[in-house]
Amino acid sequence: MRALILIGGEGTRLRPLTLNTLKCMVPIANKHFFEYQIQMLKKYKIKDIILSICYLPDKIKHLIGNGKKYKVNIRYAIEDIPLGTAGAVKNAEFLFTDTMVVLNGDVLTDIDLNKMFYIHKKNNAIATIGLHEVDDPTMYGVVQTDENERILNFLEKPSWTEARSKWINAGIYIFDRKILNYIPQGKNYSLERGVFPELLKNGEKVMAFKNDAYWIDIGTLEKYMQANFDILEKRFKIPLISKKLSRWNIKTGKKNDISLRAFLKGPILIGDFCKIEKGNYGPLTIVGNHCEIDKDCLISNSIIWDNVKIGKNVKIVNSIIGKNCEIQSNSILERVVLGDNSKVTEFSKIIGEVTI
Repeated sequence: MRALILIGGEGTRLRPLTLNTLKCMVPIANKHFFEYQIQMLKKYKIKDIILSICYLPDKIKHLIGNGKKYKVNIRYAIEDIPLGTAGAVKNAEFLFTDTMVVLNGDVLTDIDLNKMFYIHKKNNAIATIGLHEVDDPTMYGVVQTDENERILNFLEKPSWTEARSKWINAGIYIFDRKILNYIPQGKNYSLERGVFPELLKNGEKVMAFKNDAYWIDIGTLEKYMQANFDILEKRFKIPLISKKLSRWNIKTGKKNDISLRAFLKGPILIGDFCKIEKGNYGPLTIVGNHCEIDKDCLISNSIIWDNVKIGKNVKIVNSIIGKNCEIQSNSILERVVLGDNSKVTEFSKIIGEVTI
């Protein structure tokens, strides 16, 4: 069985972080986001993976290549123009097998694909959709099912009075090839608003896979930060990170120069080739690779990307700092998101410009 990952979007909700970095490439606990999706598929012995891409395809292909370094086989379905979730699936028709796993490119999950595949085959469904229960369904596509978990209705972003369920479409699908007959060629078309309602209208069997697996859409700044911290706090356990955290929930990479007077309070993750002077770091702090932090700094509840230089006596709290930034001495940043290559001058105080 093959998998198709839909990563065509520009990640506008994650700006300014995605002005130079594609959403599928943003670091989650110092690993590219797509690595988590690849690892999850490999767990179920799915190593033939198709990436559906539209925005900056050369950048993705340069980084991922044929997938050999991740021990998978990667192929690409390129969109000349944005085709929507369904149009992207149709665009990959030439690589489709009889049954395909399809993932939205912004979903971090540890869903049990074996159980989902069993439900799909047992019911001879044209499509099986992974569902996740949320407290507030009004920002998602709500799904109603019967007592046998056959899907009866879809409602996109309902009001509270309209929402009759808290089970939402989690962006994880198993499709039979015949679903392609419901998608027009070369047209921007939606699975959620176009294909799925049409399947129900025509009496096709569309099944739900309700589960309590970890699930988060990383597509907003708030959720992006939560995903990082969920890994640090082992709410989402993944071998890429969790097994390498010490019993104090502290992990430092290779060839770092960390002062003995640097107080690290876990959970905290520090990348490779960093120089960190005395100060207070953590909890809930991620420092990327090749970062320099001068003495007497305080950093907590924050994510710092690669190649960031921080001067003396800097305070960073509840913030995200993009790559190649410079924060000069005696500055204070709270609830701030800085895009790549930003410079904060000495004695700056930036508070509450972005709420995360």
